[in-house]
Parts: sequence; C-alpha cells; structure tokens
Amino acid sequence: MNYIVEEKHSGERIDKFLVGVMENVSRTDVQKLIAAGEVKVGGVVSPKNFRVETGMVVVVDKIPEKEASTLEPENIPLDIVYEDDDIVVLNKPRNLVVHPGNGVQNGTLAAGLLYHFKENLSAVNGPLRPGIVHRLDKDTPGLMVVAKNDAAHRHLAHQLETRTLHRTYNALVWGHPRDLEGTIDAPIGRNPKNRLKMAVVSDGKPSRTHFVAKKFFAFATLLELQLESGRTHQIRVHSRYMGHPVVGDPLYDGRDGCLNRVTPLMKDIAAKVLEIAPAQLLQAVKIELIHPTTGKKMKFKVPLEKPFEQVLKLLKKECPADAPVFDEDEGFRDFDPEMRYFEEEEEIDDGEPLALFPEEVAPYKERKTRAQRFAERAANAANRKAKAAERKRIKQEKAARKRGIAPEDFVQPGYEPTIDPDLL
Repeated sequence: MNYIVEEKHSGERIDKFLVGVMENVSRTDVQKLIAAGEVKVGGVVSPKNFRVETGMVVVVDKIPEKEASTLEPENIPLDIVYEDDDIVVLNKPRNLVVHPGNGVQNGTLAAGLLYHFKENLSAVNGPLRPGIVHRLDKDTPGLMVVAKNDAAHRHLAHQLETRTLHRTYNALVWGHPRDLEGTIDAPIGRNPKNRLKMAVVSDGKPSRTHFVAKKFFAFATLLELQLESGRTHQIRVHSRYMGHPVVGDPLYDGRDGCLNRVTPLMKDIAAKVLEIAPAQLLQAVKIELIHPTTGKKMKFKVPLEKPFEQVLKLLKKECPADAPVFDEDEGFRDFDPEMRYFEEEEEIDDGEPLALFPEEVAPYKERKTRAQRFAERAANAANRKAKAAERKRIKQEKAARKRGIAPEDFVQPGYEPTIDPDLL
C-alpha cells in the first residue's frame, strides 16, 4: 500500500503518520512493521525515528494481520459513572485486571466491557483490549475512560499525548516528603534485577509525576498526584525512589519493612494500617478530559474506597500532625538506590547507667527559632569575612616589606588616605 504525505502531516514521525492514515492499526503494530523492514520511503527501509515531509510516498509492503480474539465476554459488574455514544467513564474496583496478559486470561475488565457493550467498542488496540485507552494496575482502583469507537479512541489518545487529559490520584505514603509540592522527574524502565518490577534507570523512558502534600500524620502523608507521562507502576516507582513508598505496596517495599521507620509509640497503629490496607493505598480519584465529539471539558470524581477512607479516619484520630518544618542547617539525607528507610541507632554504653529519676535526666535543649538561626548565620558570615580581610592585610604587608616599603608608608589597597590641603 502507498500513502502520500499531505502538508498537514509534514514533520510527523513515520509511525504516527501511518497510524493516522491506516485503518485498524495501533502504533505498536506500525512499529513492528518498521522494525521488520516492511516500511519504505523512496525505496529505502525507513528508520523508526524518520520524519515525513510533504509529497513523500510511504510504502507499506505488508498489512499487519490482526490476531484472532480469544477474549470471551464475561458478566462482570461495572460501576459506570458516565456513558454516551462515544465514551464510558467507569470506576474500576480493586483486584480487577484491565486486560489479558502475564498469565491472566479470564476475569478481566476487557471481558466485562465486551459483555456489556458488545461490538460498540473501539478496536484500535486490538481484540484483546477493546475500548481500552489507558490502564490501571490490578490493585489500584479508580476512574478510567473507555472509547466506544475508533475516532473517540484516537482523540483521547491524542489528549494523553498532549497532556490535555488529566488523571489525578490520591496516595498515602510513608514518612513526610522533603517538599510540600514538587515534581519527580526520573526515567522508568524494567528493573535489571527483577523483570517483573519497574525501576528508575538511566536508560528508561522519560517519566514525570507532580505531587502536592494534602494531609499529614505522625508517620505518613496523603499526597495528590498527577501524571505527565503514563509509565507502568509510575506513581509507585517514583514514590519509592524519593524514599516514601506507597503505604501497603507489596511490590515496592511499602509493607512490613517500613515499620522500622515508625517510632515505637506509633508502631501498633502503623501495623493496624497495614492490616486494613489490602494492597497499595493508591486510587485514581479524578479525571478531566475534552469530549471527542462536543469538545466540552468534562470532570469526573469519585470518593475514596472504604479501606482507604478507613485508614485515613484511623490516622486522623490516633496520630494527626501539622506540616513538618525541616531544619535548613542540617539539610536532608539523599536516599541511596537500595532505599534505606531508617538510620542506624547509636549503641548504648553499658558502663554508663541510664537516668532513672527526673532530676537525673539531661536538661531539655530548647530549639532555636528560624530568626535566631538566621541571625547566627549572618554573624558567623561577617566574622569569617572580617578574619579573611585581616589575613589578606597581613599578607599584603609582608609582601610590601619584601619590596622595601616601610610599614608606615604602606597603603592598603582600596584605601585612599586623606590628602593634606597644603599640598593642593
């Protein structure tokens, strides 16, 4: 098949161009054709990053054959938030896989969609992913949008690519992040030590997650997050990378190992939290999109699931906390790749008895205010500057003596002596 590049497609990557002009193919299908050498421009096999220009003729030697669908419809209940002729917005429950893969063939959201909507689903992503525009992890509940036709699917996919489709998540993480809001910009790829997990790796795909701290507790923080990219396990990987795994996450060190970072008085409450949390306390709570047909902005929001809400009520009752104030003088410890969650405790010298009575306890050291610390730093800086100037003056005087200048005739650089008026 030959495809002529029109002016509106000039400058596009060849895979994106072919997805737009070919029917019933996904970008994955096109990329496989390019890798197999089935796509040519000017009689030459096209590289994957080639950009087309107006008037070029792109030749596709082989049209990809769609795999036969082995997906059988299943009567799986769906929590539908909104539906029209183009899209469906639903609230995916926890413990539901989105589409077949990794040994899971039955009991998927895709099978449930096929049962409820039959042929009224887009086929852009193939027969095993009918209508699926984006996905959520098995144990991550929340809002998803499904396309009921190919045009709506491509429109929504374009919104994802141009970041006009916003997905907002809530996550409870261990500890308190250094910043009350910020962006985690770290590439994500397969973990080289465990191919079933993802990790921050130097050669991974660009990944950005924006977060804002909403509520604080003694040993945890409720974050609101938005994805700028959509990598597998992105929020869970980025949370662990910055040293604050999602509470309850069994894959990225968010369960019993994190109890070591909780103070003894709060350890029972933290253990109770893990009992309530079935897995990671992460949920897609809000989604904003532009309707593919009407062009109107639409917003959808769902409440937190019961285990998540139950944990927050427990923490609010037992261990609420204000926003932390970090000491600028001490700075912050960067987490190493192994993500150590606690510092080594100091060893107690057995030869020195512990205090038994209040009068034997060392006096409480009052913490200085921010203004006091600032004043001390300014005074120390001025003192250092004065000492440096004095050392410089002594050094210059020694150099002057070596040149034969008497001490009384030495003029310090930058200093202009008073001129005798009689000499004028």
